[in-house]
Amino acid sequence: MAYEAPSGSLSLPEPASASLSALTQPQVKAFAELKALCGINDVYWPASELEDHPAHGSNDDNDLLYNAPPDDLIIQLTLDRRYLRARSYDPQAAYKQYSTSAAWRRKYKLDETYDNAEIEKFGRMNGVVSHSPRSNSHKHRVDCLLTHPAQQQPQWTGRRDKMGLPLMVYAISEIRPEALSQIAKDDPELSSVFLPAEYVTRFTQRLCTQLPHPTDVYGRVIIDKTTNIIDLSNVGLRKFWTLRSLLQTASSMATAHYPETVERIFVVGAPYFFPTIWSLLTRWFDPATTRKIVVLQASQATATLTQFIEPENLPKRFGGGLDWAMGMHPILDAETKSIVGRLADTWIEGPIRYISRPKGDVLMAVGSEDGKVRRDVLAEFPGKQPPSVPLSHGL
Repeated sequence: MAYEAPSGSLSLPEPASASLSALTQPQVKAFAELKALCGINDVYWPASELEDHPAHGSNDDNDLLYNAPPDDLIIQLTLDRRYLRARSYDPQAAYKQYSTSAAWRRKYKLDETYDNAEIEKFGRMNGVVSHSPRSNSHKHRVDCLLTHPAQQQPQWTGRRDKMGLPLMVYAISEIRPEALSQIAKDDPELSSVFLPAEYVTRFTQRLCTQLPHPTDVYGRVIIDKTTNIIDLSNVGLRKFWTLRSLLQTASSMATAHYPETVERIFVVGAPYFFPTIWSLLTRWFDPATTRKIVVLQASQATATLTQFIEPENLPKRFGGGLDWAMGMHPILDAETKSIVGRLADTWIEGPIRYISRPKGDVLMAVGSEDGKVRRDVLAEFPGKQPPSVPLSHGL
């Protein structure tokens, strides 16, 4: 028996990842105050050593504007805005959360850990099936899915919703509690759990930012969120109860250190005991996050999802036409294939980073294998000019 959510109307919102002119004057003021607080207290966001600018970061707007790569400027300003949005543009509250996250990242050396992550271990954490490019038959993919360890993280389908946001899917039934328990034993602080989140923010979202979007005044929309589908089909109460502690810890850490990275969460296949789950979710997340959760009736799921996602980009398990399943590599559309270089033909295992450089950005496969670091350039992007709108007006 499934839980039947109350019916209601949904509408496609304005693009969540707005262009550089999106903020109001009070928000611009809050942004300036946050930057000032960071500067006074010498709080900065750690950067990868692969970037062609100081790894210690910067809080100086002029330095950001004139010396940082244009894309890195945009991403840094977007990062600041995420923390402001999470705290309703209260600069003091945003600074507290931002500084805590910066210290957390520095403590666990997340950028260095991501750049040097062992490729095979990263694949297990990210839950993506490894198979050769010649093995694309449906039977082979099914065999891989049957023999591969359960998927522990939300995964990118390779497609976007109608706003250009990456479409992520998470099937709770495919989580193995024993696998998560082992991860928690090996890494009590759960810092490694967030390497897949780094994959989304350092690669997936930044790649999608490069793709055309019709609503952007300045030639692009900054993609800093995702649209997520969580499938609760075939999840029993015992399994959820076993997972609840780890899910709560991971959810709390995600809210603290990756705020405002999700636009909307669609829940499908909700079991009869979903009201119990919902009561826990409302304690784990703040009201702003729970407002993003939309529980869909089984009879209306496909119709609702296709309001936000083109049918050809929606996986078949949800009534769409995309032949993608959990554990598979992303299936890129033609538009994305045209800019990703070698990834268009053969998906690369392990961590990938979009790197901003003054002479032009690059897509780089990073990580390590057998003790040797990997730094393979997959695609190059032409140099870009900084945004023409002044910081005081544009952000």
